[in-house]
Amino acid sequence: MRELCTFINLHLELVARELYAQAFFGGSVPDATKESVHKLLVRHIEGFKRIARFAPYVAGDSFTLADCVAFSNLPLIGMATRAVYGEDLLLAAGVDYKPYLKLVGERPSAQKVSEDRKAEIARAKA
Repeated sequence: MRELCTFINLHLELVARELYAQAFFGGSVPDATKESVHKLLVRHIEGFKRIARFAPYVAGDSFTLADCVAFSNLPLIGMATRAVYGEDLLLAAGVDYKPYLKLVGERPSAQKVSEDRKAEIARAKA
C-alpha cells in the first residue's frame, strides 16, 4: 500500500504537475518539458499498471490510504494530460480508472472531497 502511495505521488502526479500551468492555469509549458513529461508518464504508467490491482480498490479488496491518493490524483493526471496532449495518458495506456472513481466516489468522504474541489475551482475562477 505504501508503495502505491509513493508511486502515485512521485512517479505520476509529481511528473504530471509540470503540465498544470498549461492544463489548469492558462499558462504554457515549454515543448521540451512536454516531451520529457510525456516520456516519463508513459514509462511510469506501465509501472503503475504492474502494481495497481483495482480489485476493486487500487491495492486490492480493501479501501486503504492508497485509495485516498489514487482518488485525488488519477483524475488530475488524466485531466492534465488530456488538456496538454489531447488524450488521457492513463486511459490510453489501458488504465480504466473511471469505474474505480465511481466506486470510491460513493463513499461520503469522497463526496466531500469532490464537493470541496468543485467549490475551490469555482472560487479560483471568480
